Amino acid sequence: MGSLIQLQQRNSMGKKTKNDPATFNRIAESLRQYRRAELKEFAIELGGSPIDDLYVDPLPSDAVLTTVLSSNTTFLTGRKGTGKSTVFARAQSEIRKRKDLISIYIDVKSLHELADGSQPVTTERTLGDVDPGIFRAHMLRKHFLGEVLRQLLKELNLACESMGIIERFSGRKRGYQELISSLQKIEKSVSSCKLREEELPVLRQITIKARNRSENEKQRTASAKATASGSASALGLSGTASGEVAGSDYSKTLDDRELYEEYSNVVLKSFPFASLIEQVTDLLDESKLLRLVVFFDDFSELEWVSQRLFVDVILSPLNNATNERIKLKVAGYPGRVYYGRIDPGKVDTVCLDFSQLYKSNELQTAEASAIDYTRRLLEKRFSAFGQSISDYFDPSADPAELFRLLFFVSTNSPRLLGYILHYCYLDRVSRGLGITPSSIRLASSKYFSTVVSQYFDRAGRFALEPFEQKLDRHNQQNLLRALLAESIELKKRINRGEVGGTYFDELGHNPPVSHFYIDPKLESVLSSLEFNFLVTKYSDTRDKNGRDVSVYAFLYGLAEAENFAWGYPAGREYRNYFVQRCFDYNRVIHQFLSKTSTIRCNECGSCFSMEDEDKISFYKWKCPNCQSGVCSVVQLSDEFETEVAQLDEALMLEEVELEILAALEESDQWMRAGEISLLVDATYQLVGSRTGKLQQQGLVLKEVVDGHRRSRIRDEAREIYFKKSELDDESST
Repeated sequence: MGSLIQLQQRNSMGKKTKNDPATFNRIAESLRQYRRAELKEFAIELGGSPIDDLYVDPLPSDAVLTTVLSSNTTFLTGRKGTGKSTVFARAQSEIRKRKDLISIYIDVKSLHELADGSQPVTTERTLGDVDPGIFRAHMLRKHFLGEVLRQLLKELNLACESMGIIERFSGRKRGYQELISSLQKIEKSVSSCKLREEELPVLRQITIKARNRSENEKQRTASAKATASGSASALGLSGTASGEVAGSDYSKTLDDRELYEEYSNVVLKSFPFASLIEQVTDLLDESKLLRLVVFFDDFSELEWVSQRLFVDVILSPLNNATNERIKLKVAGYPGRVYYGRIDPGKVDTVCLDFSQLYKSNELQTAEASAIDYTRRLLEKRFSAFGQSISDYFDPSADPAELFRLLFFVSTNSPRLLGYILHYCYLDRVSRGLGITPSSIRLASSKYFSTVVSQYFDRAGRFALEPFEQKLDRHNQQNLLRALLAESIELKKRINRGEVGGTYFDELGHNPPVSHFYIDPKLESVLSSLEFNFLVTKYSDTRDKNGRDVSVYAFLYGLAEAENFAWGYPAGREYRNYFVQRCFDYNRVIHQFLSKTSTIRCNECGSCFSMEDEDKISFYKWKCPNCQSGVCSVVQLSDEFETEVAQLDEALMLEEVELEILAALEESDQWMRAGEISLLVDATYQLVGSRTGKLQQQGLVLKEVVDGHRRSRIRDEAREIYFKKSELDDESST
């Protein structure tokens, strides 16, 4: 706190100190924050509008911002930390300067978290043969959708007040207060979230199908190993103690396309969209406003059924039935965007991941564009704080090489850049030392070991989550190990002269083996690893046989941890280094899939080889045997069920709670809920409630410190969740 006060005092006098470690740390913090990206915390240092002062567009001439500001519906995609919320915040700042537009922002992920954590929904209606678990899952999702609409109307009312709409309201059809009253009635209606008679028939269909699915699963489990069956039962992975249909069975049942269509239509009709759209259109007309722009952030983190319902019940009606008066700006993750009834050909889609944003026939051209963005981002950020990043570079280092390396370690993720600068601050800047290439590589290694690797280690042991999610993480860890083992073995084979002829002769004993290529059809297999930055798609190109291939790269810090060189050699003869035949990893992935996945029918239970995937998908996944069931890829789990059963369920926490503990452990100081929320991608309200829960469990201390309620991790929690164990050692070897 003292250093921050001193920094503020310096700023108030209009002076900036060269090589100021405290300011450097603040810059790093501003880059690695999660929530909403408006950076209000930094208004003291920067003045009025931090987002306007700090924004750097990934493309020249603010091309991304211009696209988002267009009159089209826009989907903005990119992995966590690539700057989607920052673009939205900057776009909304620009819209607020106009008098003919009105905008609102909805954090979909936060609303889903709050709705999901609400009390179980009850009803006075006799459910009859509708399963209680099905009813509960249905009402929770309906409650979430109602919360989205309620928040939309609430934000619209606040925006009208801030813009002084009442003064410009013409009142030709009716008065302003009458219209607002109508909107408030709609808000109350969607908040009540009552079960309608029309919903019962489809809920009965879902109950029947879900029970049949559950029965089939039990029969398959009974014929499996007794240990696997016992472990699944021990963790409650096959239904619930009361005999209700589990939530996972409910979700899988809605994979049936016809049943889902009927279900989503019934849910849609339970909300008064016609009236809502009419009221909003009247508001725009009477206020002489061109359109309402709604920013929906973070919808891809919803589980699949909730995401589909959100698009089909909320987005599609707003987009398709408003005569261009409401325009949507939606942020999501690549490969996890569902368009539903929205025509993808009629919307703008921009991906912030560098391999798509800077796509070029020449890899080096794409890299140059990405490096330029890294340089512009950092130079403007430091300049806004009255600093120059070059002052923190070691005098002996080439600045161009450092910017190039900063791109390599971050792949253009501003949040990842913030982490890298944070570790550079701890290791170099705080000691008055300049940043060198080796310090950046060390920072990338620390980021991997302290942040990214926890995706497998801590979450695998302690995250309270569905079995399928644990299984996916387990399989992804095995896939990563298989890919790494191939790269390590390839390095040995290159050194022994077994591959590549004379091509690798001049590269010494540590040839780069950080990149590999696969068939584009296999990209979905790597999606979870890519989502967590363990691998990153690097480019699209052609192999030596002229076939389209996708080039991927391991996270730089992972390569550092495994002690193999990252990148490709300098020189024109190595411009196509990645497409040497030895970097073809299709075989590795196919071998992995043959051991961990199969194609299974949801009706008759027939299983088919993964080699039949193209053939079955061509017939829209209809089962070749029974002709009535729908096939899907499932992961084989018998061996892992036994492993999961050995975990201590009493120590498990929800993932957000583990992230809160990790933030407290790293800071090792008292923190407010708002400060924690900036680091864990959750609202301060959610953080406040979860730290209260962690306090009751004896894992967190909560006290009033400096006039504010703050939290700090207890030694007991540090011992349980952050002490290095044998499992950590195994996962790092």
